[in-house]
Amino acid sequence: LDAVEKGTLKRRDIAAEYWQQLKGNSSSDTAARARKLEGAKPAPSSAEMAALTTKLLPIANQKGDAKRGKEIFDMVCINCHTLEGKGGKIGPELTGIGIRPRADILVDIIDPNRSVEANFRQWSVTTKSGETVTGRLEAETQTSVEILDLTGVKHVVQRKDIAKLDASMLSIMPTGFEQLPPADLAAILEYLAQSTHEPKK
Repeated sequence: LDAVEKGTLKRRDIAAEYWQQLKGNSSSDTAARARKLEGAKPAPSSAEMAALTTKLLPIANQKGDAKRGKEIFDMVCINCHTLEGKGGKIGPELTGIGIRPRADILVDIIDPNRSVEANFRQWSVTTKSGETVTGRLEAETQTSVEILDLTGVKHVVQRKDIAKLDASMLSIMPTGFEQLPPADLAAILEYLAQSTHEPKK
């Protein structure tokens, strides 16, 4: 945030998932500063998001450029999602997603917080030393918790070292994809629609 403020790091060079982590920081001052420096519009309310989603739904019926869709997927999605055996395991497996209606896939992209599976909610752990880790709860025992962050790194935190452990109702998937050009959203849908078989076990 210091670097963004000084101009030595461009705001757009920080990926959406990292802005989301910064804005969800346990320090209210850090979170507020991140919201200010990101410069993005405030997240739409549920009613606004529902209206926006309805407005964008016709994109699901458009023919997209699958090649362009793959390029976008490789830039913004592959770190978290596995498709055809490639990608991260932070978010849900997407192989075979093409059997779903495109409109449903579009809603999941635009409004990831509408329906969040418990496995993919955002968790935040703050240690007694002041370190904060945000991501998906990978596992927990009586003595430790494991958080998988959005870069795919697993953090094992001992319970005795935890100052605060919060479970959000929000998805670990970043918001803001409604701001993509309609042609790019159509391209992603076209690319995902090509995957219609079950993932290999």
